[in-house]
Amino acid sequence: MAQFVYRLRLLLEQKEELKKEAERELALRQKELEAQREHLEVLQRREQELVEKRDRMRRELLNKSGEQDALTAHEVRERAEFVKVMGVQIEEAKNDVLVQRTVIETCEVKVQQAKSLVEEAKREVEILTKHRAKQEERFMREERVKEELELDEIGNVLFTTRRRPS
Repeated sequence: MAQFVYRLRLLLEQKEELKKEAERELALRQKELEAQREHLEVLQRREQELVEKRDRMRRELLNKSGEQDALTAHEVRERAEFVKVMGVQIEEAKNDVLVQRTVIETCEVKVQQAKSLVEEAKREVEILTKHRAKQEERFMREERVKEELELDEIGNVLFTTRRRPS
């Protein structure tokens, strides 16, 4: 009996490799997205810390520190200036958070694209796998028919040779 040889074996192997590559790319994109989300959390915590520090500085703006009787105008100005600087730092932190959110959105789009590539590659492999299975089944059916014909022929030859008087 002849061995089944799938004519599109190389194409199937190529599609399987592309599927594996797409899965690796998806994993890479998901890892990148997770890293960007962690970075966003860090930025948000920094922003929250700055807001809390500014609020604490505002409350302490006019409170005297230590043993002094009263705050001097110079100290009040320095503290007020520091609160303003904190406000600028908070705005910068908010901008960093917004920029990071845009980066995350871009990463999410890349993850979705990678997922669709994986799904497409899986479909292509599945189609070729089904095609291979059908071709193999067809081949086996044809082989059985050939074998049955050969057996019938052998049976006919044996029958006719036995019927002839020698």
